[in-house]
Amino acid sequence: MTIKQAVILCGGLGSRLGRITKRVPKPLVVVNNLTVLEHIIKNLSRYGITEVLLLCHYKSDLFKKRFHNKFYFNIKIKCIIEKSLLGSSGALLNAKKHLKKNFFFCNGDTFFDINLSDFFLNFGSRRQTALLALKKFKNNKRYDTFLINKKNKLKIDVRKKSRFIHSGMCVFSKKIIKLLDKRGSLEKNIFSKLIYKNQLFGKVYSDDFIDMGTLKDLKKLPRFLRKVSYKPALFLDRDGVINKDSGYVFKKNEVIWRNHIFKYVKKYNDNNFYVFVITNQSGIGRGYYSENDVKKLHTYMNKKFIENGAHIDEFFYAPYFKDSKKKIYTKNKNLRKPNIGMIKLAQKNWNINLSKSILIGDKYSDKLTAILAKIPYKILKFGQKLH
Repeated sequence: MTIKQAVILCGGLGSRLGRITKRVPKPLVVVNNLTVLEHIIKNLSRYGITEVLLLCHYKSDLFKKRFHNKFYFNIKIKCIIEKSLLGSSGALLNAKKHLKKNFFFCNGDTFFDINLSDFFLNFGSRRQTALLALKKFKNNKRYDTFLINKKNKLKIDVRKKSRFIHSGMCVFSKKIIKLLDKRGSLEKNIFSKLIYKNQLFGKVYSDDFIDMGTLKDLKKLPRFLRKVSYKPALFLDRDGVINKDSGYVFKKNEVIWRNHIFKYVKKYNDNNFYVFVITNQSGIGRGYYSENDVKKLHTYMNKKFIENGAHIDEFFYAPYFKDSKKKIYTKNKNLRKPNIGMIKLAQKNWNINLSKSILIGDKYSDKLTAILAKIPYKILKFGQKLH
């Protein structure tokens, strides 16, 4: 399942945060040099999301000025304004003409560090209207809880003895519009309707979760976001590791996938690794194909990973060729392996725990790159089993 659109609820008053939200709404509070909302959008950019709708009411002019019709992390942002506070159900109904067939929905003041590609993959049945991401929570006194059966169908736990809470993350079919109220809450008004129709499903995750609804949690947020963004990385060569090296591959019909590569990458995604592709592409410098050709191929490849519950966080390529007719491609030799320029670029863009990272390649140059970067490596020829 490929989900391209995310809808983020931003309209709440945030009254429990007192003076802080008198000046600025919760999603626009700045933490570690980015607003909370920007942290959420950056995370979404890892999973093939191309459009975000912000459902705004309180101080909506601040959202509109900063985000409306702009791009953040290569995602187009639109603000949908509520003239009066409608609640999560009404806010979603207010945005109905903008909604895609299937879309991701989350709160603008919570963060759940799960592999969203896996979550999207679980929304596969035509009968599903809603899938909730559940967090297994200890000592819960704050949240409503759910019971989940073997078929992943949900019921509200009236006794609150279950340990499964709703994280605020959902995948919805646009069919949910028929059940929405003009005013009210999804949790209190709509989920019971879905349960009655056997259309509310859940997937349980144990990853890190935070809700910045109280001052106590807000104080924890900077440390939490530093922790969840600091991950080890899997660095993958492309030709010869992900796909067969047939010589200057740049068209999607030339891609011969390695056996089990999607499952292999998903294992790292599920275990909170970043995954990066670092590939020498001198074919650009030689004039065999363009940078745009390579970007199109990488978009196609990541789409295939996402369809299989995995994802590549970013593709890096080195177009360098010393005898290129285009001067630009005779520069930046440091990007080309065995130099470590692409790893340095990844470090610049992402908060990487390099000491716990690993590089998988198929050539001696990949081995040298790993040695220079001081990270473990594996050299595997195409056809060899991935471990």
